[in-house]
Amino acid sequence: MSVGEENNKVSIIVVNWNGERFLRDCLGALSGQSYAHCEIVLVDNGSFDNSVCFTRENFPEVKIVALRENRGFTGGNAAGLEIAQGAYIALVNNDARAEKTWLENLIQPMLRDRTVGLCASKLIFDNTQTLNSAGDGLTTAGVGFNRGLGGSALDFNLPEPVFGACAAAVLYRRRMLDEIGFLDEDFFLYDEDTDLNFRAQLAGWKCIYVPTAVAYHVANATARRLSDLHVYYHTRNLEFVWIKNMPFGVMLRFAHHKLIQELGSFCYLCLRHGKWVPFFRAKRDALRTLSVMLKKRAKIQARKRVPNRYVRSVLTSMFTFGFFRQKMKQLIQG
Repeated sequence: MSVGEENNKVSIIVVNWNGERFLRDCLGALSGQSYAHCEIVLVDNGSFDNSVCFTRENFPEVKIVALRENRGFTGGNAAGLEIAQGAYIALVNNDARAEKTWLENLIQPMLRDRTVGLCASKLIFDNTQTLNSAGDGLTTAGVGFNRGLGGSALDFNLPEPVFGACAAAVLYRRRMLDEIGFLDEDFFLYDEDTDLNFRAQLAGWKCIYVPTAVAYHVANATARRLSDLHVYYHTRNLEFVWIKNMPFGVMLRFAHHKLIQELGSFCYLCLRHGKWVPFFRAKRDALRTLSVMLKKRAKIQARKRVPNRYVRSVLTSMFTFGFFRQKMKQLIQG
């Protein structure tokens, strides 16, 4: 759907799978936004709980797309985009609760600057004062990460350009999505936002972190961290991100970082946590889809509008002290 930006309408897409327990808080917060020129689209991924009926009864203003099967986070959002009427597209996880002024604050950088294609929220772990994300970064090994993860929610109070935005509560300019594409449905779950962030950067779009756009996030409500599901999709999709997006010259420059990352992941997931099967199944499936990813890579690199030196400048070295220390601590403590 081609939509002009003049009306400033925002379509908020919420993908749900058996998340009835979250919907009262999530949809209630979105229905009460101070920025009223918006619509809410709930995409239900074939839930077998009472999610759809609950939404119809309690939030009749919400548009519902009831899918017969689970198409994952990527497929669910794609289904929502098909009926969305807004010039701006917001994605909100069903386990996220946005403050009343979240959308009003989040859209301001886009209204001021047409080169801003993404806006990142300040995500705080629910019922805590601990940061979940202050915008997203990407390491030189091609691994996305939440800025400020585990730190104080009182920090990161200045708006600033960042690499990307966590899709748990994000705003995209629709014109950008028309140019670079939406979430890649081959990802299904995890790292799809990292892939989109990278494509946006390569095409020259800006991402702005908006600290006054606050949402509270339960996190990992669909798949538990270090479950086989989590390990499989995260491991496989990191390969997709690297293969599709990393410019060849930057690949060569940081090939040793990628190798160290792979060895570290193997030690942590397989040797420490015994996740041999999902880890190697992920690597196998990444190899099987290599030809598909290379075709996508060709299109992405053809749209590239920034030099490699810019790409290097927006990556975070995997040896940056704070980031590396965090990962080593995770490796040691499990």
